[in-house]
Amino acid sequence: MNDENHTKALYRGCFPEVARVIKKLGGTLEEAKDAFHDALLIYLERSEKGQDFIRTSAQAYLIGTARIRWLQTRRRPQFVELPGDWTEGELLQTDATAEETPSLWQLVRMGGARCMRLLSAFYFENATMDSLAGRFGFRNRRSATVQKYKCLEKIRSQLKQPKSYA
Repeated sequence: MNDENHTKALYRGCFPEVARVIKKLGGTLEEAKDAFHDALLIYLERSEKGQDFIRTSAQAYLIGTARIRWLQTRRRPQFVELPGDWTEGELLQTDATAEETPSLWQLVRMGGARCMRLLSAFYFENATMDSLAGRFGFRNRRSATVQKYKCLEKIRSQLKQPKSYA
């Protein structure tokens, strides 16, 4: 069986089950297709390299990998686009009418502008530590990780401080 026929057979044999599993988990048909295509690409790349990676059957491998890929995309925070008329400066301004419980942006602002940009890039843009290192001028990914941790600790320490009343 040539590669194309093998791929078609895998698709016909596995995709309906993947779609059922993803639907049972609360996903859509489009999400099932995306997850299955990712799983199929991973399978084909590994089998091309001649790696011995399947312990059961190709179908079980594809269904399991598709399920994991779908779950990973669900856990990833979605990019939230700010309204076009908002600027970073407006996000850094404090409201005189701020409530006692700070909002997410108020918490992030407590860390300062650089921390806000770093945390926004990591959590909202899904930037990798390597890309953050290059973007913010850190020596390597470890330095970016440490700086992200320091930003989070700065915010945590601000939250723990008693409120001062003027």
